[in-house]
Amino acid sequence: MQTKFYGLTFVSEPGRVFSPRPTTEKLVAAALERVGGGHARVADIGTGSGVVAITLALRAPRIDVWASDTCASALRVASGNAARLGAQLHLVHGDLLEGLPRDLDLIVANLPYLPPGTPGYENEPAAAVFSSGDGLDHYRRLLADAADHLTDDGGVILQFDGDVLEAERSELRWLLGRLESSVAAAA
Repeated sequence: MQTKFYGLTFVSEPGRVFSPRPTTEKLVAAALERVGGGHARVADIGTGSGVVAITLALRAPRIDVWASDTCASALRVASGNAARLGAQLHLVHGDLLEGLPRDLDLIVANLPYLPPGTPGYENEPAAAVFSSGDGLDHYRRLLADAADHLTDDGGVILQFDGDVLEAERSELRWLLGRLESSVAAAA
């Protein structure tokens, strides 16, 4: 199946890899604004079919992009999309920041955030949608380790429930608090 994203056409495998959503284009736009036209080292965590990482690599060709995922099928799809579109990126099979450099300028992520059993996602892979407990396990683990992988002036841009949230390295604790408040307010 083919999916349009940020003016590009990607191959996706519904049910095996999370289907890209138009709302994720806001995450890409925020990342592109932050990196501008300069050099940067960027990691896309939970890359899935690679739409975010590949779009960043193509739209900001002076950046180095790493794309990580725990799912080998997702990385296979991302690799195929990168080759077909001519994007240069580093694919890493690992959990969150595992295997990634420790001098990143930017970390972007659109991770699983729904509590298990949330209806409406039956055709998506559970590991790409659901996180344990209140749904914030993936984000808690990412934010706990992000500072160790960011430069002093690095930052994080997350997509959470359709919103784009940004924080500097020094604001990671604040960002986690914001996520937790959002989940508590929705409960």
